[in-house]
Amino acid sequence: MNQKQRMKWEQLRSKGKKNFIIYKGILGWGIPTAILFTLFMSFMENYSLIFDKSFVEFFIIAIILFPAGGIVFGLWVWNWTERIYMRNIDK
Repeated sequence: MNQKQRMKWEQLRSKGKKNFIIYKGILGWGIPTAILFTLFMSFMENYSLIFDKSFVEFFIIAIILFPAGGIVFGLWVWNWTERIYMRNIDK
């Protein structure tokens, strides 16, 4: 972790883990991934973007599961980056 990365992490870290998980995990990964997944699945099923019952079903499932996955993703990234930060802060 270089100085620039360390400063960026310290800035994100100061806002707290909960904030990081909400903004980076849920809003930054979970919701966009849910939308992209729904569009992709609709296209693969119909070979076009048709907003029918199937689209709504995919969207409802995706908008629940992917943000939940975003919590796990955000927590994992937080812990991973925190571990790297702690290893490098002593240097």
